Amino acid sequence: MVCPVGLSAASACAAKRAGISALADLPYPDNAGEPIVGGAVPGLDWTLPRASRLLKLLTSGLTDLLNGQPDVHWDQVPLLVCLAEPGRPGGGAGLALSVVGRVEEELSVQFHPKNSRAFPSGHTAGFEALREARNLLQHGHVPACVVCGADSFLNAAALLWLDRHYRLKTPANRDGVIPGEAAAAVLVQATPSASVTAEVIGLGFGKEPAPILSEEPLLGRGLADGARAALAEAKLGLHEMDLRLSDVTGELYGFKELPLVEGRLMRVVRKEAQPLWHWAEAIGDSGAAAGVAQLVLADQAFRKGYAPGQRAICLTSSVAGERAVAVLQNCQR
Repeated sequence: MVCPVGLSAASACAAKRAGISALADLPYPDNAGEPIVGGAVPGLDWTLPRASRLLKLLTSGLTDLLNGQPDVHWDQVPLLVCLAEPGRPGGGAGLALSVVGRVEEELSVQFHPKNSRAFPSGHTAGFEALREARNLLQHGHVPACVVCGADSFLNAAALLWLDRHYRLKTPANRDGVIPGEAAAAVLVQATPSASVTAEVIGLGFGKEPAPILSEEPLLGRGLADGARAALAEAKLGLHEMDLRLSDVTGELYGFKELPLVEGRLMRVVRKEAQPLWHWAEAIGDSGAAAGVAQLVLADQAFRKGYAPGQRAICLTSSVAGERAVAVLQNCQR
């Protein structure tokens, strides 16, 4: 993982655990001439074009993963890349057709030539790619898959788009998004090895009829549908989750959606706390990297023993209304 608070999975999650935030003034002013606050990855050149910045983020995150797996034959492993949705200005959807080849060229690594592909779906892309990885592992005769994502809101087009939809957090708009950037990657295998900590035991998907850019009343149906399906696959109830991870961005919309899901699905009173962890407070909105970043954080928490229990539910919500949920458990408990 590469993000504003760390250039590796271990350092980023340690910083997150310590409550460190990298939010600071960006070299972009708002309409009042004041600097916009956001989270930038240290060391990245601000003059890099958008596509080059995303590619640099992605290859840096993948290098962190590849260096930890020296014995894997990468030409047999599909690379599944998560990118921003096509309708978002300043996003990376335009890279969808070329990103795998450009990553291979930058890293001098060959991934599976047939099954590698991109998922330009924004926040829910990580779990959509995870679903594809599961299908490939079950039916595609591959030993593993790399699920990765990269996104950045730190360009004029993305910031202007947020501002025009009254979603950019400024002194004049407290209910807004703090723009950020990140890249994250995980190696997914069908059979756990000795080094594996987190196991995906449920996936679910839904569609919210009242997405954030609509004027319809939010009822939380889409995320509840996704969570219900993921929990059913895991054969667990929401009350049995020890930890919630969410891609909330700081907007009130996201924090309204979570209790609506709880009201629809919590059928047993849970006496123990069920903490909510989210990356946005440390690095801002990480877009298409958000779902994979949740997987990384859960894995590190299980691995280092500071998770509040053995099971976690990860929740993602896209701008267009797609919802995706994953249920994880510590397989080394």
